[in-house]
Amino acid sequence: MKMSLGKKIALMVIIIALILSGTCILVSNYVFSNIMISEYEITADSMAATVAATTDGDRMKEITDKVKAIYDASELKLDNTRTDDPQFEEYSEQYIYLMDDETYLDIRDQLRKIQDVSEVDCVYTLCPVPEDKTLIYIVDAAYDEDEIVTPGCFDYAEEDCYKYLEDLTKGFPAFITDTPEYGWMVTSCAPIYDSNGEVVSFAAVDISMNDVMASEHRFLILLALILFILTCIVSAVCILYVNNRISAPIIRLTETAKNYGQKKDDSNEHLFTAININSGDEIEILHKSMIQMENDIDNYIISLTQTEEQLTSVQQIAQRDSLTGIRNRTAYDKEIEKLEEEAKNGLTEYGIGMIDLNFLKFINDTFGHEQGNLAIIGLTKLVCKIFAHSPVFRIGGDEFAVILKNDDYKNIKVLEKTFNDRINELAADDALLPWEKISAALGYALFDPEKDKSTDDVFKRADQNMYERKKAMKAERTIY
Repeated sequence: MKMSLGKKIALMVIIIALILSGTCILVSNYVFSNIMISEYEITADSMAATVAATTDGDRMKEITDKVKAIYDASELKLDNTRTDDPQFEEYSEQYIYLMDDETYLDIRDQLRKIQDVSEVDCVYTLCPVPEDKTLIYIVDAAYDEDEIVTPGCFDYAEEDCYKYLEDLTKGFPAFITDTPEYGWMVTSCAPIYDSNGEVVSFAAVDISMNDVMASEHRFLILLALILFILTCIVSAVCILYVNNRISAPIIRLTETAKNYGQKKDDSNEHLFTAININSGDEIEILHKSMIQMENDIDNYIISLTQTEEQLTSVQQIAQRDSLTGIRNRTAYDKEIEKLEEEAKNGLTEYGIGMIDLNFLKFINDTFGHEQGNLAIIGLTKLVCKIFAHSPVFRIGGDEFAVILKNDDYKNIKVLEKTFNDRINELAADDALLPWEKISAALGYALFDPEKDKSTDDVFKRADQNMYERKKAMKAERTIY
C-alpha cells in the first residue's frame, strides 16, 4: 500500500518521539533506581555501623554465649523457613526464658532507642556460625510481639554470602531483597566487637524501600504520561508543519503540473508563477525551477507555433500558382495521392477534367507575355466559376486539371455544355481583345472500375478526351 510523503514523515516523527520517550523512561528508571538504592545502601551501612559502635560488646558477648550454648547443645534445629513445623514451637521454647534476661533486656532497650530515633524499620543482632553457614538471631528490637524474632531462631546464609562468613570483620555489606512478606528491603550487618577485639555478633538493620519504590513507580507513570502528552503535542505540531510546509506545496505543484498539461497552446497563463511558495528550502528552489521550466516551455511552444505557421505559410505558397493564385502541380500530386487512398477505401464516384488553353504561344509571340498571362488568368476565373464545387489546379503553362466530386461529378455534362457555350460566346464577341477571347478545350473522364486501375488511368482518358475536343475545335475553326 502506497503512503504519501506527509504520512511517512508524520509516522517517522511519531516513531522517533516514542523511541525518545521510551529511552527517557528507561534511563530515568535506571538512574533513579541506582541513586535511591545507592543512598539506601549507604544509609543501611552507616546505621549498622552506628548500632555496632554503640552496643556494649562485652554484654553482647554474654547474651550471645548463652544463646550459642543452647544452640550447640540442642539436637533439634529448625530454621525460620520451617515455622509451620509442629516441632518449631518446641525448638523456640528452649530460648524463651532468655527474653527475660537482664542483659537481653538492656541490649533490647538500647537497640529500640536507636530504632526510635532513626529511619530504620528494624534493628537486631545476629550471631554468625560459619561452620553451619547459619545466622542466629540474638536480640530483636521490634515492638510487636507477632514480629519479634525469638533468640535462637536462625536463617541459612545465601550462597553468595559465604565469602563474608570467612572474615567476620567485614560484616555483611548492604543488600536488597524483595519478598512477598516484607516487600523491598535493604539490610546491612556490621560486626560488634568485645573488649578483646573479638567479633561476637553482628548489628543488623532493616530499612523498608516500599515507599520509595512506590514513589518511583508513581514518578515513572507520571513521567510516561507527561512524555505521552508531549509526544502527542510534538507529533501534532510536526504533522501540521509537514502538511503546511511540505505536503501542501508539493500537492499544489503536482496539481499545477497536471493542469499545465491541459493548458491550451495559445494560453499565456503562467500557472506555476501564480503559486506563492516562500518556504526558504528545497521546495522553494523546486518551485523556482518549475517556473523557469514553464517559461522555457511556453517560449518553446510559441516558437513551435510560429515555426508551424511559417511552415504552413511556406507550404501554402509552395502549393500555389504564383500567377493565378490557384493550386499548382505539387498540390495536384498531393490531392491525387489522397484520391488514391480514398479509392482504395471504396470511393468510386469521382472524375478528372483536363482543360488546355488554346493559342497561348500565338498571343505571347504576337502581343507579348503580359497579354498571354492575362489570357491564363481569364481562363482560370472561368474554370473556377463553372466548377465552383471542385478543386482546380494549374498543372502546366496552359494546362489545368479539375477533380470532379459530388455535385460537379453528377452534373458534369451540364457543366461541360456551360463551359463550351461560354467559350463560344467569348469567341463570337468582337468587342473583346484577342487575349480576352479565351479559347480552351475541355475533356473529362469518370472513374470506371472495369477500365481504370488507378487515377492515372482516369487522367490519361481525360487528357485524351481533351485532345479530341481540341481537334474538334480546330475543325470548327474556333482556334487561331
